[in-house]
Amino acid sequence: MIQIQFPKARSVGYSRCDKQGSKTEYGKELTPSQKLDAEIRENIYHAFWKEDVLRALEYFEIDVFVKDGDVYLSGHILSASSRGRIDNALQGILGIVGITNNLVLDDNLTLEVATSLGELEHAHGCKFFTGASHGVVSLNGKVKSLNIKLLAEQRASANPNVRGVINNIQVVGDKSDVQPWPFLQPVIGVIVYFLDGISGVVTHVVINPNNRRVDSIIMQGHFGNQERELQTMDNSEARRPEQLIVVPMNAVRFLTKNSGFLHIRSYESNRYMDFDPEAFIAPDLAWIPPYPYCPNDILFSIKYQDAGIQIPVESQKSPFGAVVEAASLREKLFATDSLGL
Repeated sequence: MIQIQFPKARSVGYSRCDKQGSKTEYGKELTPSQKLDAEIRENIYHAFWKEDVLRALEYFEIDVFVKDGDVYLSGHILSASSRGRIDNALQGILGIVGITNNLVLDDNLTLEVATSLGELEHAHGCKFFTGASHGVVSLNGKVKSLNIKLLAEQRASANPNVRGVINNIQVVGDKSDVQPWPFLQPVIGVIVYFLDGISGVVTHVVINPNNRRVDSIIMQGHFGNQERELQTMDNSEARRPEQLIVVPMNAVRFLTKNSGFLHIRSYESNRYMDFDPEAFIAPDLAWIPPYPYCPNDILFSIKYQDAGIQIPVESQKSPFGAVVEAASLREKLFATDSLGL
């Protein structure tokens, strides 16, 4: 098992990502306080499920963390109406000491992004139509050049509460009908399968800083010709070591929170590439990643710096260090607690 090494994120007070480092060791008995926190969390989700609107629209978009009776809510919801329903659902749940509501409202996010685009509209004589659905911002309208379209995308992505930007802006005179691929956020630790049944685990996601969307995934596992692997095992030969590979998102055909499936085979190495630490950079510790990711989940491609694009990175050099032996795949999976679509 191999693992990428890079600096740990700093935190001030509580953040949603702090719980990644505070998980109870697998198999270890919970303390009375942890048992109470787990019960409160379960009761909160049960209360959300009982509320028809929350169950239909918001249930799977809310992350609940409980520490010593203090409840922390993270994620994206549609409107102030949903927030009111959430507040009502929390009333009467025993054991809650306090509530910190960090939920981002689409109504507010849409207004913030639209306001940030006002300068571009004034400068280039155009009008953008902005919408948001659980933090995913869509941009529409018509502009005179591709440059203006990309500037709008970058401006919208500057808001740290944006999960990603779907850019549907049309360029006048451009007859091409290029549709953006679906918005996908692979869960860190999820198992992804090739067409031939070979699988790997998502260890990191590569983010495009211009739109905060996942460009590709870093997968860890044994890849290559399945028939050759089976022959190797039959001959009692040592199985070849695990690899890290970079798979583009356009190779993903289906994705859930629990698994993913590609439309390529593991031995089609021309469709993906081996992971090269020198080709990627970890984000600056002050940069806020798109929900539900944490700073240690994210990588940037060096190509954006080579193109002169300003991206928030901590160092010009590779931050990963040596590739070392690590825990088993089972231990890594149980240590994962990221959320996704």
